[in-house]
Amino acid sequence: MNGIYTKNSKVYIGLYIFFIFCAAMGDWKVINAALGGLPKVLSAGAVGLAVIYMLWSGNFNNVKKLFHFFVMYVSIIAGIILWSVILWILDFQTIGYILKGSSKMSFQFLDILVVISAGYLFEEDAAKYTFFGLAAGNIVIIILGALTTGLGGAIRDMIANLTSFGASDVVENSAFIRAIEIHDITFVMGVYVIYFLFFCHGEKRRYLYAGIALFLFMAGLKRIAFLGMIMAMAFGLFSSWLNPKAQSRWVMIVSFLVVAFCYYYISIIHSGAFTAFLSEHEIELMGREKIYDFISNFYTISPSYRGKGYEFCVQLLKTMKGTKDQVVNITAVHNDILKMYVELGFWGFFLWIMGYYVYQTHWFVTRCGEKTAVCFMTINLYMLISYMTDNNMFYYWSSMAIRVVPMAFFFDPVKEIQLKIKDEDEMTKFERRLSKKHEKAREQQREGWLNEYSEWGEE
Repeated sequence: MNGIYTKNSKVYIGLYIFFIFCAAMGDWKVINAALGGLPKVLSAGAVGLAVIYMLWSGNFNNVKKLFHFFVMYVSIIAGIILWSVILWILDFQTIGYILKGSSKMSFQFLDILVVISAGYLFEEDAAKYTFFGLAAGNIVIIILGALTTGLGGAIRDMIANLTSFGASDVVENSAFIRAIEIHDITFVMGVYVIYFLFFCHGEKRRYLYAGIALFLFMAGLKRIAFLGMIMAMAFGLFSSWLNPKAQSRWVMIVSFLVVAFCYYYISIIHSGAFTAFLSEHEIELMGREKIYDFISNFYTISPSYRGKGYEFCVQLLKTMKGTKDQVVNITAVHNDILKMYVELGFWGFFLWIMGYYVYQTHWFVTRCGEKTAVCFMTINLYMLISYMTDNNMFYYWSSMAIRVVPMAFFFDPVKEIQLKIKDEDEMTKFERRLSKKHEKAREQQREGWLNEYSEWGEE
């Protein structure tokens, strides 16, 4: 055991991928309908794997670094729970209600433990091996879905879904598309497309992996996620043109802009302007406008609005189900930004969103360097767009991806795309300017790495 290096161990790699795969299979609708989120507990095998290796090998490399990641990730979740407990007590909620709301976050703690365990075992390969497990589960689910319609029918339905850009009538009339519709993993595949294209430069097969992720992303096509991917890629491309100092400033500016945007977004939803705009342009909301209008009766855009506590919206919609007051046949708000504001209140939402975007971005800049901060912000801008009309903020796999990717990228020693070597005479004026800027940036980056790792070692 002492001589085993887990990054190169086929046994450890295989076991980790197997645990993730088994947990991912819980997203297959047949299993999910019977067991709900219970299969995700199987991913705890990764935690056990890390603990066993640590106890037997005595290898404590990177433990201090990973402990800092753990504290940072947990602090965001703990803040939501503590604030909600205060609101629940003020509203005289029952113990059962409080326990139900708190238990919803328990999977987030397991999620973080799996991420930290993967980082301990595999460092920069943690994100890649997590992708392997999820992709394998997704592919098996597609194969199982195809068995219900036959290969020909599955291909026809997939083509129809793509050519209609995920039109609701096509999805509803396709048994195959409904069978393979796994919201969480589909959103994650978008994260991995971005990761492999922009932030995995040391991986020789990254374009192959990006292609697999793109195929799986398109198989479970989410229109809002497609828009988010375009925006995130534009952000990542623009950021890559900046020097390290400018990148640090840029990501911090964007983090504050996100905070301002979210408050503006909530205000236009409350006023009805958002749904009116989408309806005017004939954009299908699939009943979301009814939920938004109904929820608007329970909050105000004011510093005096204190919030209702985490999971209030879900519990509210559940109690309405099957009654004359039922809005639509779903029990999710399908708007995580709105949901968090309603549940945390004006100031609770402010503290949460400042913590999530501003604090975490600053943490990555100061602890991990500007490259890792850009990685963090790029994938979180992609997810932010999906939060606007969906409820995947605390999905298990989505949460895992946005944690494991920047952490793995921090460990990656290759953080800069190298320009193709050309004679200066063969370069255009733009390429000469870009080459000089990249050379200067690489020098600053090398110095930054030395400072970063020396600071980590002193702690």
